[in-house]
Amino acid sequence: MNAPAQILSALAAAVALAFLPLSGRFQEAASLEAAAAKKDSAEKERIAAEATIEPKVARGTVTDGGGFAVSSIAPGVSAAEASAIVLELSNLEGKMMSSRQLFELLDKVMSLPASHMKEASAVIGSQKNLVYGAFLSAALFSRWGELDPNAARVQLEQDNSGNPVTKFVGSASLAGGWLEKDPDGFIKWAVDAGADGDNKDPKQDEMKRMMLDAVVSGMAELDSGTMERLIAAAPAERRPTMILNMAQNDPDANPMDVVLRAYAEAGDSQSARDSINWRAGRILAEKDPQEAIKFAEEHQRPEERSATYEAAMNAWVKKDKDDAMKWLKGQPEDAQANAVRGLRGEVKELDYDSVAKLTGDLQPKAANSVWEMAMRETAEKDPAKAVDYLENITPEQRPGSYTELSTNWTKKDPEAASEWVDSLEPGKEKDSAITGMVRELGSKEPDSSTIWASTISDPVTRVTQVTAQARNWLRRDEGAATEWINATETLTPQLKEEIIKAGPAKPSSGGLWPMRRGGRGGPPPITSGNP
Repeated sequence: MNAPAQILSALAAAVALAFLPLSGRFQEAASLEAAAAKKDSAEKERIAAEATIEPKVARGTVTDGGGFAVSSIAPGVSAAEASAIVLELSNLEGKMMSSRQLFELLDKVMSLPASHMKEASAVIGSQKNLVYGAFLSAALFSRWGELDPNAARVQLEQDNSGNPVTKFVGSASLAGGWLEKDPDGFIKWAVDAGADGDNKDPKQDEMKRMMLDAVVSGMAELDSGTMERLIAAAPAERRPTMILNMAQNDPDANPMDVVLRAYAEAGDSQSARDSINWRAGRILAEKDPQEAIKFAEEHQRPEERSATYEAAMNAWVKKDKDDAMKWLKGQPEDAQANAVRGLRGEVKELDYDSVAKLTGDLQPKAANSVWEMAMRETAEKDPAKAVDYLENITPEQRPGSYTELSTNWTKKDPEAASEWVDSLEPGKEKDSAITGMVRELGSKEPDSSTIWASTISDPVTRVTQVTAQARNWLRRDEGAATEWINATETLTPQLKEEIIKAGPAKPSSGGLWPMRRGGRGGPPPITSGNP
């Protein structure tokens, strides 16, 4: 198994894992990654050793001509051995493998001949274990890209498994294998794909986008000549992002030139410019926050400067807090309000008095942003203390702040949260706090959430929340829910009839209700009898 293909396989698998909700039984993935890194290191050492014995260019090594020097690719195991590997893949369903066993199976897949690729692809595509499927797809399409990239591409384009993770992993690995075998062929395909204008195949266009994105994001060692050819082959709307990706992999790149080039590619498209503004700000700010600010003022429209100011402030305050704060305090109101968001990390560590002191030096818009950030950060750590911050939040932002505070408090201590909510004066702010608590309680204690929802004063919000929560309660305990609906005086007869007629809500995840604290199932107790 060659090193570049192995790197692409590991990369694609890692990306897939980032999208999957892994349970504890897959914790061995970390040791698999370590094993892959160890094997890759050994492979690099082997290649280096061969290079000292015989003066030849190893496969995957960049040449002076801007391409790859491609050697012959191993034909793979015999037909009988390949059939045995496919049978092993077929028998994988329902089995649990150790990291070592999975890594050995990946190695086997990487040794398959072209004759067995389609059959192996069908077996892997039917794999119900998404983690195994992602790893195996990465290995298969990396290998298939070396042997017959066009056949591999057609197979992916026709994939109807409905698994976007596996398809993305396969595309990323195919791109790596194809570049191993024939970089000129890959780039030619990328240029030709979609060249038919209105007649272009949308599936092929999607495949081109995924493969180019994977290559530019994951292959930092590609030479600049090949990278430029890939960017030129990409759809126009993808080029700014690819240019920024390339720059992040090149420490010698001039960030100012890179960002200007990305803007040039974006042209007059505001959506394209918006998509690169934050990253442009980050790239510039990491080099020199003051240069980032200067760039924003010279090259960005006023409405575009928010992300760059925020990124610059975030980087600047870490490098030189005194200078950063001096600059911030001297800015006009709008610039100050944009830049102050970059202080999120600083605000996180401040207590109430320190936040008050900071906001005293800022103009109203920026001060409001700081109080809101401080409230959010404090609500996550200590909701009871966050209550003190609410009086400093603007009336427009206050309902959302009450919702967020109530949600966080309910996560940590539902009984304390309910006592606080119950103490509030009726009105919009209390309704917002109830809404936050109801949303958090809904899946765990639908009886409590329904009763709380029925106390919301705004009629439209009350009907929406009660209907949703009562139907959850009907699903959990139809008898108790029906009894409450019929008995309560907080609902109109018409709404009672509509809720009961609608019936229990459909289960969102197999109809299983989470166990309550203490391991007991069934309806939980009401957290507060006040409503």
